[in-house]
Order: sequence, then C-alpha cells, then structure tokens
Amino acid sequence: MELQLFGINHKTTKLSDRELFIINDSNQEDFINFFLENFGESIDSFFTLSTCNRTEVYIYGASSRISSIAEKTLELFGSSDSLKNDLYFFSGNEALEHMCLVASGLDSQVLGEQEILGQFKKSVQNYIELQCLKGEFQRLTDDIISIAKAARTETQIGFNPLSVSGLSLKIVQEIFEDPAKQNLTIVGAGQMAISVIENFYNHGITKINAVNRSKKILTINDSLSMETTPLSQLGAMIQSTDILVSSINSPLPVIGKGLIEQAMKERKNKPMLLIDLGVPRNVEDQVRDLEYAYLFTIEDIELVTQENLEERSQEAFKAKNIIKQRIEYLNQHKADKFQRNKAYLALKDISSNIDEHDFINLLKSDDPYSSLKEMGIVQDDQLQYISSLTPHSILSMIKEIRSA
Repeated sequence: MELQLFGINHKTTKLSDRELFIINDSNQEDFINFFLENFGESIDSFFTLSTCNRTEVYIYGASSRISSIAEKTLELFGSSDSLKNDLYFFSGNEALEHMCLVASGLDSQVLGEQEILGQFKKSVQNYIELQCLKGEFQRLTDDIISIAKAARTETQIGFNPLSVSGLSLKIVQEIFEDPAKQNLTIVGAGQMAISVIENFYNHGITKINAVNRSKKILTINDSLSMETTPLSQLGAMIQSTDILVSSINSPLPVIGKGLIEQAMKERKNKPMLLIDLGVPRNVEDQVRDLEYAYLFTIEDIELVTQENLEERSQEAFKAKNIIKQRIEYLNQHKADKFQRNKAYLALKDISSNIDEHDFINLLKSDDPYSSLKEMGIVQDDQLQYISSLTPHSILSMIKEIRSA
C-alpha cells in the first residue's frame, strides 16, 4: 500500500478548464460509486478535495495503478481530452509533502490563505463519515493536519492571513468610497459564503441578504445569524443590490447576463459589483459586456494577491522547512515503530524456544543481545531487528512476553 494522488490546480489549468473536473455535493455519490466499483480491490482508502483552486484525489492503495485510475476518472467527467496533459501525480513522501503544502495554504493561489485548512479538514471528515477514508490513511490525515497547523502557527505565514473572502473585501474597499453604505447579497450557504458575510460584517458592511436554493439559517458567529431567501427571488432582490457575491455549487451559471441587464434598468444604471467565487462559475462571463456591471472571478482575484508577497514568501520558505522537518520526524517515528514491532515479534518467537534456565541467565546478562546470539537458535533477520534495541529494552520485552 502506498500514498498516491493526482489532480489539477491553478498552476496547471485555467479556470474554464478546471470547471470540467469538480467533485462536489452534486456528483460526489456518483464519483464514489464509480471509484469503488472500478478500483475498490486495489484501493484501501481515499478522499478528494475540490476548491476554487484545485481538484485532487488522494489514494492509499496498490502502487503503479495511479495513471489508469486518473485516466478513467477524467473519462467519467468527460474531460479526459482537455485535462489529461494538465494532471500532476505524486506518490510516497512527495505526496505526503504536497498534501501538507496544500492543507497549510502554501500551495494556494493566495499564498498562505487561511480557508484551505478548514476545507481540507471538512473533506477528510466527510469521507470518514462516508466510510471511504479509514485505517492507516485516516491516521495519516491527522498527521497532515497537525503538520499544516504547525507550519502556520510557527511562522508568520498565518499572521494577519489573506483569504479569498478577505481579498473580496479588498476589492470592495478599493471600488466603493464608503462600503458601509452598500447593499450586499451573498448567493450560497456554504462555508465560503459564511466567511464572506462574517468578513464583510466585521468591516462595517451590515446591509446583507443571503440567497440559497433552500431555506436555511446561517449561523455566522455567536451574535449573528440570518435566514436565506429562496433563489427564485434573486431577480427582485438584486435590483437593490450594490455588491453581489456568489459562491454556490452549480454545474451551470445561476446568474445570467439577462438577469443583470434587467436589474440595471430598474437601478437606472447604478453600478453593481459582482464577485464570482464559484467553480464552476456562477455568473455568465458575458456580464462583463454590460457597461455598469463590474465582474471579478477567482482568476481576477489573483491580481490583488501581491500585497506583502515578498514577506509572505519569506515566511512560506520557513513554513516549508518546518513541513520537511516534521515529515522526516514522522517517517523516522514510523520506521522506529516498525523496527520495534519486528523486534518484539522476534523476541516473542525466541522466548517460546528457550527454557526457564536460559531465561534466568538471560535476565542476568549485561549484554542480552550477545547472549541470545550465542544460544544459536536465533535467526539472522531476528538478530537484525533485535540489534536496534538497548539492553534494557530487550530485557523489558522478554519479561513482558514471559509474563503474558
């Protein structure tokens, strides 16, 4: 069994192509059924991560099958011709390091952004509940999350962190002279939508409406919650909307040019800012053609990510070193544990073949390893495992085994 992954991200694939390979609530069940039916015999455990920057599939299973798994997965999404050359693959230690970089925000379009760790943790928990992520891989994700947290807390990469919702607010602040006077409508009810509402509200934008497919109570924080309005009422609502932020799972745009054009007539061409955080995109790109509508997508947000980039890059270098050190420690710990387990099993086998007299003499020995070697009943591979133990550890294990 080996840790492996494949995926696409903002570095390899433009937004219009990333939209072809998204795993979300609308298709997750179909993806899991396909994955288990086709690869269940060679995969012990798996989970996926889809954000505005990336879609990645993480696998703990038989090695050397990753290429064919990726190819068939893209065929499922009908995107093999468009994306097969964009895919990247990692396995073993490289996969582990990549996952730590992703979870810590060091592989994000917005370097060091804070929202990705929550998205990573949520995906892990989701696949645990679906019984797709379990056993050794589940325990490894705990280590990855712990390493990612260390990379953020032990450097300044997490100090005054940037986020997609924070950058959305920055765009608003640069466009409107007095953002607090503007009316905000957020389309969506997921974690990104909640983050946007909280960020905007904390910076004085309090005229907020939330729209969602179904009625839902959004708990923003301990002192703020709101009820969503049905998506069917969006047309009427945006006539008084100055800032429209959309982050909803949908295979097709939910906000078309015609809808915004009609709203503009009712607003007498009062400008409207639209920020589309959806992948796939929630807003038709033709909205850019409207004179008083200003549309920003995930790709446009990259233009405002350069603030303090040099400082964040320096901290990112430190954070990456922390990740490498933690992975080395983790690997050494696992190697030591494996060696110790093998030594214990060897001593257990040896103990069953020595009599009480030899056992008593062994306990009196200052060099139990040499004593075992001199008995002539210990195999070379057993001696190899035992050689890593201290004399005290050898005697402690023998006592434990004999008293069991």
